[in-house]
Amino acid sequence: MQNWMHYAIPFLFIGFFIYRRTKRTIGFQKLSRGRLKFRLTLFSILGAVIFLLGFVHPIHFIGYIIGLAAGVALGLTAIRHTLFEHRTDGWYYRTHLWIEVTVLVLFLSRIVYRLAFISLSSNSANMNPVDPTQFTKDPLTAGVFFIIVSYYILFFGYLLREEAKLDPAPLVSDDSSDLSNPQANVNVIK
Repeated sequence: MQNWMHYAIPFLFIGFFIYRRTKRTIGFQKLSRGRLKFRLTLFSILGAVIFLLGFVHPIHFIGYIIGLAAGVALGLTAIRHTLFEHRTDGWYYRTHLWIEVTVLVLFLSRIVYRLAFISLSSNSANMNPVDPTQFTKDPLTAGVFFIIVSYYILFFGYLLREEAKLDPAPLVSDDSSDLSNPQANVNVIK
């Protein structure tokens, strides 16, 4: 029984994390300048650290460059398909559904790959899953990581730039009786 609980708790935690990530990735998201700045800073720092750790294995820079290029292409496609929606409680954004799904699949496949690699490794007791040098030991993992990093840096930078251009004034309803529905007054722009 104790061995079963040893695996159940991490899988429940991972499942909850995946659920929250899916909910944040797909659909309209509230445009929050503070949250976007935090995420942009976080991804920039993580990308710089992993890039600097790559000097241990310079051949892996090929994976980094391919990942960066693919992330930029994905980010530019996301920017082209981004919609902004003005609701009564502020601005929301959303990009194309397939771009959102692609980023989510990349993120989830990275987690599954890492868990499978750790569990199938003969010396998994010696592996530290939070060791940042683990990214530099596998060019595929680093490439996928840089796809995600470059996508988010480009996309969040774009959202911050566009957020400054959007009118912050709340929508005024002619019919104030429908305040319970946040989508009653909606302006969508491309």
